[in-house]
Amino acid sequence: MIDEEIAHFAVQYSSKLGFKYCEARVQQDIYISQSLNNGAPDVPLKSEFYGIGIRGIYKGIMGFASTNILTKESVSKAVEDLKRTLESVAATRKNEKIKMSEEDVLTANWTVDERTRFEDLSLDWFLKEAKELDDIVKSETKIKQRLIKLKGSLQLKYFVNSEGTIVRARIPRYLFTAFITAYESSDIAQRFIEIGGSGGPEVLDKLNTFEKFKNEVKTMTKIVGKRNAIKEGAYDVIVGPEVAGIMAHESIGHPFEADRIRGREGAQGGESYLRDIKSNKIGSSETNISDDPTIPFSYGYFLFDEEGVKARKKELVKEGLVKELLHNRETAGELGIKSNASARAANYSVEPIIRMSNTYVEPGEWTFEEMLKDVKNGLFINSFMEWNIDDRRLNQRYVGFEAYKITNSEISEPVKGVIIETTTLNLWSKLYARSKELEFSAATCGKGDPEQGVPVWTGGPYLLFKGLNLKVR
Repeated sequence: MIDEEIAHFAVQYSSKLGFKYCEARVQQDIYISQSLNNGAPDVPLKSEFYGIGIRGIYKGIMGFASTNILTKESVSKAVEDLKRTLESVAATRKNEKIKMSEEDVLTANWTVDERTRFEDLSLDWFLKEAKELDDIVKSETKIKQRLIKLKGSLQLKYFVNSEGTIVRARIPRYLFTAFITAYESSDIAQRFIEIGGSGGPEVLDKLNTFEKFKNEVKTMTKIVGKRNAIKEGAYDVIVGPEVAGIMAHESIGHPFEADRIRGREGAQGGESYLRDIKSNKIGSSETNISDDPTIPFSYGYFLFDEEGVKARKKELVKEGLVKELLHNRETAGELGIKSNASARAANYSVEPIIRMSNTYVEPGEWTFEEMLKDVKNGLFINSFMEWNIDDRRLNQRYVGFEAYKITNSEISEPVKGVIIETTTLNLWSKLYARSKELEFSAATCGKGDPEQGVPVWTGGPYLLFKGLNLKVR
């Protein structure tokens, strides 16, 4: 049971001590996970985090405090300590004043639908489901190592601020992960798979978890030992939704976080190329990339952010041009605009910062078959094995996992070690076509200090790039 009264006490006490603005978020996170290492079950893990996060503005400076002791004495001390810290900071930053965007005052209660409640699941259920997933792969002789994990979580939140906004939330989520190693002859293939969403355990069926995993295993056993190298050079390249998603997340989503552009993330996660480019043109007219937390049963789903702002879809890039950044109330206030509800926090003990939710390339009008017909000799890279990007999110590389030659407009032999190595502006300038399909992959996005991992989806359609330079390992 969430202690709502202590949240109101925190806000009232902060106001009494002279905070211009204050908010409190009581949050409980419960996690259950079951792992199988080559079929042998590990000890099931259950953990719980419960406490209150308090954020306020004092003498123009914003600060954050938290405690897992939900008593008036503990909360009072946290607020008093925060006030003293902000007084010290304010003395050295007399010209720096935080301005929050003006937002609607509201009361909201939102939940994610679940046919079976998280609390009604036993540890045996997690073990049974994990074993059924492991059964898919255990008989494959080319698979030499497998680690299967099934995780469920429940997040309960109560938010209140000094303006009068109140938001209650209940979010159950489920995530299946698998790390698999296969080899034949001298060819070793490794793959990390994540499938997850928000809702009851039935969301695993909705996401076709068993079927997707089965297809991944079949693909691994089909291509390992049969992959050949290609020559480096410029190719027309079709990438699958998984590759499109990681490209959108890393080269568009992160650099479009307004706090990163302001330099706040510089010492931890880097900065953004958007600070330096003189034009708002990012790519070709086919470049259309969005972030939308309101997609039903998505892994990054939410309807109100950690500042009590109603969530909505954000069009980050429209027809190749920068259209919108990811904002919280602080960065939006600096520009005199409304927040677009991008403030998220992993748990009660960390402050809300600007984060992505479900970031993806918008679908287009082509079919996959039409793309193939357009490529006489090129590459199809359906999934990736690893990726790297610099701290300004400009120079990047994506190493293909499932990749094939396209010969005379047909998919032919599998290839290995193929690498897309490019810059963000070059990559998106070469985008020629998008397919009608739209598929997503689950991921945990990291940011901040201390680092916060939050659930997200990455995704997109099939994309056709013209004249991408490829390297090989």
